[in-house]
Amino acid sequence: MVSLYPEYGLRIMYNDNNSIKEELEKLKTEIRTLQLRNKELEDLCMRDALTGLYNWRHFSSMLENEVARNIRQKHPISLIFFDVDNLKAHNDTHGHSGGNEVLKAVARCVAQSIRKHVDSAYRFGGDEFAIILPEIRSEMATEIARRIMDRLSESGFRDVSLSFGIAELEPGMDSNDLLNHADEAMYISKSESINKINVYK
Repeated sequence: MVSLYPEYGLRIMYNDNNSIKEELEKLKTEIRTLQLRNKELEDLCMRDALTGLYNWRHFSSMLENEVARNIRQKHPISLIFFDVDNLKAHNDTHGHSGGNEVLKAVARCVAQSIRKHVDSAYRFGGDEFAIILPEIRSEMATEIARRIMDRLSESGFRDVSLSFGIAELEPGMDSNDLLNHADEAMYISKSESINKINVYK
C-alpha cells in the first residue's frame, strides 16, 4: 500500500512486515528536515553574501511592516542610513579584496552596536547600509551611530569614514517618507564633513 504526501513530494510504503507507526515517524523526520532546509534557503535569499546582513530586497518589506506596526502601537521608530566614505580610494590602494574587508568590518561593527532580534541591519547596496530601530527615538539612534563610528575607527581602518543620516517617524509619514528623510540627512552629512551624523529636521 502507498500513501502519498504530494505537498512534500514524499510517500510511504508499508506492508505486513512494516509498522505504519514506524513509517509515519520516518516521514515526520523527513518533513522536519525539509522544513529546516527551506527555512535556511529563505534566509539565504534575504542575506547579503559578503557581509551576512540582510539585503535590500528584505529591507523594503521589513521597513513597511515595522512602520505600520509602530504607527498602530503609537511607538517611535527611527531609521539610520549611512555609507562608507573614501572606499574607492581604499580600493585603489588595497584592491577590491581590501574594500571587501572594510565592508565586512562595518557589518561587524553594526552587529555589535544594535539589539539582537529587535533591530535589523541591511547592506542596502554597494557601500550603503541601513538600520531599522523600532521603538527608538532619534537621540538614541544618534548614540548608536556614534558607537558604530567609534568601533570602525578602533578596528584599524583609518583611511575610511562613515556618513550617517537619521530620521524618526513623525505623524503623517509613511515608510517611503522615513527612508527619503534618512537618505537626505545622509547626503547632508557627506557634504559637510567626514564622520558626520545628521538628523533630519
